Amino acid sequence: MKIMRKLAAALLAAVLAAALAVPSLAAFNQDTLNGIVMIRTGAPDENGAMNYWRGTGFFVGTPGEDPEYIVTNCHVVEEFILAGKALGGGELHVLFDQNDEAEAYLVDYDAEKDLAILRLENPTDKRVPLQLREPEDAMLGDEVYAVGYPLAADLTVQAVNSFSTSDATVTTGSIGRFLTESGTGRRLIQTDTAMSGGNSGGPLLDGDGAVLGINTAVSNLDQNLFYAVSVTELMPMLDRNNVAYSQYEGSGASGNLALYAGIAAVVVIAVIVAVVAAARKKKPAPAEEKKPAGSPVLRSLSPQHGGLVVQLHHQQPVQIGRDSAVCRLVYQDGTPGVSSHHCQVYYDEGEGVFVVTDLNSTYGTFLAGGQRLQPQTPTKLPPKSAFYLGEVDNTISVDLE
Repeated sequence: MKIMRKLAAALLAAVLAAALAVPSLAAFNQDTLNGIVMIRTGAPDENGAMNYWRGTGFFVGTPGEDPEYIVTNCHVVEEFILAGKALGGGELHVLFDQNDEAEAYLVDYDAEKDLAILRLENPTDKRVPLQLREPEDAMLGDEVYAVGYPLAADLTVQAVNSFSTSDATVTTGSIGRFLTESGTGRRLIQTDTAMSGGNSGGPLLDGDGAVLGINTAVSNLDQNLFYAVSVTELMPMLDRNNVAYSQYEGSGASGNLALYAGIAAVVVIAVIVAVVAAARKKKPAPAEEKKPAGSPVLRSLSPQHGGLVVQLHHQQPVQIGRDSAVCRLVYQDGTPGVSSHHCQVYYDEGEGVFVVTDLNSTYGTFLAGGQRLQPQTPTKLPPKSAFYLGEVDNTISVDLE
């Protein structure tokens, strides 16, 4: 037994040394934050009162030169367009910091592809251009990152916000599928990288910091699936408008590093299992670990959802309403009592409670007993609670399952 343990320890040390000799895999490239910017649009309503929306964009251009062109989603600037743009009283600005913003101008847009190009009056030295990278089939399953300014993050915690690059939110996931959308022919990237309102128009990045897609939507059928428009749809639009951009050309080393690291990990695990198995022959089995209480979920009791369950991941807030581009639990258009962006929910692991916030909805958010929540005021609910949107038919329960 002693000889076996010595051999196992020697093998483990050798494998670890070999693994450490291989360069580490690429993590999120924080330099890419210097290429994104918050976009704020405004448009007057029928009474002349201004309403505002926000989204995310990123700069493109020639590396080493100050950029002036910004890429985002068409739906981020949709209200500005519908208002008649600036001549109709619309506003379009980019925010570099809390007290630093600039007016932007609409260069081109494609509602079907959900893409838009903006420009500043002059190039800026406050941001850098990001490189584009056409997705390849071999990237299926690769880790990707979504970067943006989700509104839910700021409504969940009242943080000191300067709207700068340091306030951007980064979420991670993987590429689940490449697909072509029926009816439009646009090429999309399917991912499980969490997104919410405000992420729209931001970049979907690979581990090298190259833009693979433009974050655009959440699935209406599966609230854990998200989509980005492939940059292969963006490049012809940039070319058509004579907008310069740079394409990333990777060496392919990341894939080999992943393979080497995977092999090393398998060997290390095998050695550890062998040592543990040998040790268990002489030691009694440890006591069974206590199972966790369960995962936090939302369950819609509305007939239109058929018992749909939405899981809460990584304490990411879930928005609820009729806007499929923002909300993860989506109600059909025309549902009585439900606003476009009605409310949001997240689970506080530390306190073990669900936190519900009404997002200034028209019809109100109510506890099961009929008490109306104050807008923009987080309300804590224990598991096995319920609330409803506008009408009792729109009841949602929260629990740990």
